[in-house]
Amino acid sequence: MSQKTVDDVKSLFQTDPNVDETANALMINSLNGTNLVGCLGTSIDDIETDDVTIVKVLLDSSYSMYDHEAIVRDAYDKFINSLKGSKQSGSILVSTVSFAGTATILHGFKKVDEIDSIGNQYIAKGYSTALYDALMDALTGAHAYATDLKQNGVRVKIIVVVFSDGYDNDSKHNSAKDVKTVVDAAIKKEGFYPVYVGYKQSSGDDLNAIAKQVGFPNVMVTNATESEIRRTIDLVSKSIIRTSQTTIGGTNNSFFQ
Repeated sequence: MSQKTVDDVKSLFQTDPNVDETANALMINSLNGTNLVGCLGTSIDDIETDDVTIVKVLLDSSYSMYDHEAIVRDAYDKFINSLKGSKQSGSILVSTVSFAGTATILHGFKKVDEIDSIGNQYIAKGYSTALYDALMDALTGAHAYATDLKQNGVRVKIIVVVFSDGYDNDSKHNSAKDVKTVVDAAIKKEGFYPVYVGYKQSSGDDLNAIAKQVGFPNVMVTNATESEIRRTIDLVSKSIIRTSQTTIGGTNNSFFQ
């Protein structure tokens, strides 16, 4: 894992001429010592390809997911094993975050072969959901690591995927508009895929609206059941593998096919 300070990461943003100024400022403002590890990852010297896909995974760990805790753990482990078993495994790096009222970065960007079973790292006992703050941290981390790789001659595709069952009720630093500003700027560039998977706890949940508010165009909303959680996480792993095989170019951000 590369060693950088917050100031080092901020300098990556300041040297990237392709970032919208407003989006750039929002990401720089979100950086602190707590979320720094989410911006870091495997050293360029340890990456054996010049074409990689980096994946930021966000797992909602609010209390409403408590009944599904064991299912999420098992499905996530199968998700990682699926990536490990693919021909693209050497070019996929994953960073995983568990979030409720605050976000916990389980690890920075690692090669999938180096990722262990999630186990008790995922515990759904949070009493609120700071979705916007978690998304901003994730977008910032993915952009920072991708920028570092690109400056070292690596071609990068970015996938940010959030699995959540509820509305934001506790973000203290960012709004849906802030997140959408960053997403809109990034989506104009090639190789960026924002993905929202929503699990409805009741028929009245309008999770499509949440995805729209934060600008995520790749959306899948389903019921919060064991079979659907397993199915959607499996589908995301297959879509990651397929996306990792595509050639970078243009601004086609379609993830689910």
